[in-house]
Amino acid sequence: MKSKQQNALIIIPDVHGRPFWRQPSVTYRQASFIFLGDYLDPYPKDNVMDTDAFQGLVDIVAFKKANPDRVTLLLGNHDLHYISDDIIQGSRYDEENENRNRSFFEQNKEHFLLAHETTVNGRRYLFSHAGVGRMWIKDSSHLKDEEITADWFNKSMSSSDFYDVLNKVSKKRGGPELFGSMVWADATEQLITANVMMEITQVFGHTFLGIPLNIQNRIYCLDCGRAFYLNLEDGLIYDLTTDEPVPESI
Repeated sequence: MKSKQQNALIIIPDVHGRPFWRQPSVTYRQASFIFLGDYLDPYPKDNVMDTDAFQGLVDIVAFKKANPDRVTLLLGNHDLHYISDDIIQGSRYDEENENRNRSFFEQNKEHFLLAHETTVNGRRYLFSHAGVGRMWIKDSSHLKDEEITADWFNKSMSSSDFYDVLNKVSKKRGGPELFGSMVWADATEQLITANVMMEITQVFGHTFLGIPLNIQNRIYCLDCGRAFYLNLEDGLIYDLTTDEPVPESI
């Protein structure tokens, strides 16, 4: 393992039953991991069975339980719609195995978060499923960047009306809102955030892309069906396959 990968946070974007997370979990035994959510509801084009996707989720949670201090699991919209009836059902919802999926999330809910953050060289990195925009956060105009924290979102999950807030889906995603929530926002919505939340680097998935999106090294959308990592020395995000920094998007 190269030294820069030893001191790294390996990022696993949307899984949807795909096995690309397995090899890194075996190879990089000293690194920390963060999964950006969406473990079930595989794409038909990937030829992954729902049963295989579920087994992948079981194995991911087992990975978390075996390594509680170095593995973080976030929730995406394809997870939340099995957790609460108040969440809009996303595409490919598995009605046949609904009870199984709901039961598993209920039994393991303490292992999942909505957001996570870390600091590298004095700069904050905020991880979520789809990115956080000020235009979505209720009454956020008075909040400073340092007040928009992962703990703030994670504690909000206990609020009775927070699931309603998470349901905001933008017109880009077929909904009625101007801006989507942190589990529904389209990647293009976060381009505005790059000029608003100046003190935070955001890392998320949700919007499937052929190549990763990198805006000024401050907005990263990494839903590309492969793993990346945040180098905890230089603060750059690298493609784990090529070991090259994710280039800035034009």
